[in-house]
Amino acid sequence: MAFSPRSLVSPAAFGAAVAGLLALAACSDRTSPLGPTDPRAPGAPEMVGSIRCTASVKAGTVSCGQAELPPGARGYIIVGGQHVNVELTSSNVTYDAGTGAFAFDVTVMNKIPQAMGTTDGVAADTNGVRVIFASGPQVTAGSGDASVSNADGMDAFTSTNQPFFRYAGAALGADGILSTNETSSAKNWQLHVDGTVESFAFTLYVVTEVPRPDGWVDVFPGTGNVLTGDTVALTDSVRTAVGTLVADATVTWASADSLIARVDSAGNVVGVAPGSTVITATAGSRTGSFTVGVCPKLAVGQAYTTSMPAAASLCLGGGASGAEYVYMPMNLAQSTALSAFSLSAVGVDTTLKPQSPSPTRLPGGLSPLRIPGEGLEIASDLPYVERDLPRLNGMLGNPAARIRRGRAGGIRAIITQGVVPSVGDSMDLNTNSACSANPSVRRGVVRSVGQHLVIVADTANPPGGFTTAQYDSIATEFDSIAWPVDSANFGAPTDVDGNGHVVAFFTRAVNELSPQNSSSVVLGFFASKDIFSNDPADGCTNSNMGEMFYMLVPDTGGVVNNNKRAVSFVRGNTTGTLGHEFQHMINAFRRGYVTGASSFEQGFLNEGLSHIAEELMFYRTSGMTPKSNVGPGTNAVSGVQLNSKRVNAYNAYASQNIGRFRSWLQRPDTTGAFKQNQNSLAVRGAIWAFLRYAADRQGGSEQDFWFHLVNDNLQGTANIQHVIGNNDPTTWQRDFITALYADDNAFGVNAEYVTQSWNFRALYTLLNGSYSLLQRPLFNNTPLTLTYSGGGSTAYTRFRVNAAAFGRVTTGSSPLTPYALVVMRTR
Repeated sequence: MAFSPRSLVSPAAFGAAVAGLLALAACSDRTSPLGPTDPRAPGAPEMVGSIRCTASVKAGTVSCGQAELPPGARGYIIVGGQHVNVELTSSNVTYDAGTGAFAFDVTVMNKIPQAMGTTDGVAADTNGVRVIFASGPQVTAGSGDASVSNADGMDAFTSTNQPFFRYAGAALGADGILSTNETSSAKNWQLHVDGTVESFAFTLYVVTEVPRPDGWVDVFPGTGNVLTGDTVALTDSVRTAVGTLVADATVTWASADSLIARVDSAGNVVGVAPGSTVITATAGSRTGSFTVGVCPKLAVGQAYTTSMPAAASLCLGGGASGAEYVYMPMNLAQSTALSAFSLSAVGVDTTLKPQSPSPTRLPGGLSPLRIPGEGLEIASDLPYVERDLPRLNGMLGNPAARIRRGRAGGIRAIITQGVVPSVGDSMDLNTNSACSANPSVRRGVVRSVGQHLVIVADTANPPGGFTTAQYDSIATEFDSIAWPVDSANFGAPTDVDGNGHVVAFFTRAVNELSPQNSSSVVLGFFASKDIFSNDPADGCTNSNMGEMFYMLVPDTGGVVNNNKRAVSFVRGNTTGTLGHEFQHMINAFRRGYVTGASSFEQGFLNEGLSHIAEELMFYRTSGMTPKSNVGPGTNAVSGVQLNSKRVNAYNAYASQNIGRFRSWLQRPDTTGAFKQNQNSLAVRGAIWAFLRYAADRQGGSEQDFWFHLVNDNLQGTANIQHVIGNNDPTTWQRDFITALYADDNAFGVNAEYVTQSWNFRALYTLLNGSYSLLQRPLFNNTPLTLTYSGGGSTAYTRFRVNAAAFGRVTTGSSPLTPYALVVMRTR
């Protein structure tokens, strides 16, 4: 039989602070009665009600209602009323007249809006929920005695020696906590009642710990977002421990971080800067809070940038009509990798409008030709990080390792000191790029001598190679294109061998670097070992002791490693490769003999400068200039002939950079422009495009820009930072990565998000049918896992936030530093 809900007492009858039927213990180890002189001492539990029960032995019933507190009674917080704050339910009432055993089962249900049996809502209190006998049982009809037989214990609550039944552990569920609207398991209560008793009564209290014994303040809406500069108005409701509204309470407001959001005395919250903070409402000892996310307020084309830890969670708004975003997390560390990095989004939509390239700005433009060598991975030279590069770096500071000039009986340079070779001269050249490994000496014959270039051909080259006329034309192109471009921009080459020329050795040794049946091809290489003496004591024994580089040769029959290299293919890439390797040579020799640097340039930057050399040859031969936003013209297909000056220049000197950069655009998460100790095509393409972006952004004399990068004693990003006016190069890299999505798109952006020299979006659309940049949708509640490499890798993720809504993107792991995030609104 259920306890009767009769005789409920209004909470107002017991004061405004707390109301009801539940006794809340302040701590589990309080066992002594409260002092008689100060019933409301600080920290003392508050009592506001009790449960009065009567039992009829004859009828076999137990019914309970609310009773007035006895005058002066003090103890734990007591609140409620049946069906309001707690509900005690009895069943299986039995009485054995022979033994006097009066028994029944009792469950306890929590109906207040906070958990019972816990101080924090997480950890269970060992005392659980206790139902105490504040008085009785007292015989109300008949004669004899009644007493509690199987109490779980005796303790002092409102007086001494009060029996209680404890509901704890599994009786309160798996977590040992009685949550709101949760009912405990039944517990059997047994009383001894004499046979002459007709009825008896007793008064109960429910005693327990709760997280907020003093009550709390409800703050509405409770959680949410606001755009920077916008306001959200908060409202409050002050509550007692059982959730009863306290009228006319005074509330004060405070922000945990006023640099993110500030709040006034009326609860109006203003978003100051993106982030998250807590707004607290306080009414006496009662508190409540509102977690506000401040979202960047962006117009179309505007970007928000941040880093860890702020980048770990970011909210974005949909505005009045909905908004689309591109979200770009970046790993800017040069040598680290970040695996299993995940993004999760809520409140986003992937119903995106298609992108369309903006109209191109270059009349005439380029023909939609197939990129020469497309289908092949084309590298200009060997991996710059050689096996003994640390040794070579160490030798730069050792004068004895330099080539000895004019020394009687000195070491004979393989390239004879001070002598200009003649056509037909034989020359033995060591093609091993390492400093001291087994030599690989090849016999060569001089085939052409230009104003600045000596061409030597390996006598073991495959048949069907270049003719004398072709070698002569190569020397002429070097003299008229590569030499003036590189020397003007990077500095005049040294002449340590005293012959006034540089040597290009066309040798099958370069062809041998491409594996059997390879899908890639090495076009040539420069070996830094050639700047040193070949003295075995303190030099590089494989050095040729002079300014030279090594070039691919035609192989129409696939003699070398079964890789066929057509004459037209090799010839089409020769002059661009000569300019590329010439930069490497200038860079290394000037560091060794002019600037006094202690080490060679880092590989990623050295390669980028050589790819810039190729691009500069494109401008020289096409008649165009940087910052022209090169792309297909409005009449590209019909108005440009295949032998046009611009198309020929593009195919000879620009197409390889475009091809390499495409490999980065297709997987921008795998590497970046500043990646150390890596020589992939993607790194080469990315650093070329970044250097072009940086030169355009820096402005001023472009020749000065390139010259200072080559003629500085610093390396890598420190070198770049010095040249761009001590600006942070990773910040420029972040802006460059953003520009690759934003520039020439269907919206306007700030100058730092523009690639001024190339319209990549339109150019790749023409050549490949679509822009090559990999873009990923970010789905709602579906984590996206990414694997990042260092150096400026990123992922371009896109999503929409609907009108009047907010979305949030969070990271599922802790990214390595430096870690940057850019979010741009695109619609």
